[in-house]
Amino acid sequence: MAQVIWTQTATAEIEEIAEYLSAYSEHYASLIISKIYQKTGLLISFPKLGRVIPEMTDPTRRELLEGNYRIMYELVNEDIVLIQRVIHTSRKFEGN
Repeated sequence: MAQVIWTQTATAEIEEIAEYLSAYSEHYASLIISKIYQKTGLLISFPKLGRVIPEMTDPTRRELLEGNYRIMYELVNEDIVLIQRVIHTSRKFEGN
């Protein structure tokens, strides 16, 4: 079982998503945020669940898709998954 850790960047991004969506519907915002957290919870048992990020070639950099959001994470080792980013699929991402 892996430990899932959120970076400050990813935490700030999820808060921004919630704030943005709340302007339209608090119910929808809550639903999307819950789905994102549920999806990342799967990484506890299945850390390699996501695909390798297409813009990167590093197999430790992976992503899950939830609705219109990319949840990007790093496999630090067998026991630690680091959630790095949560971005809308319409946003351009340039991997490093």
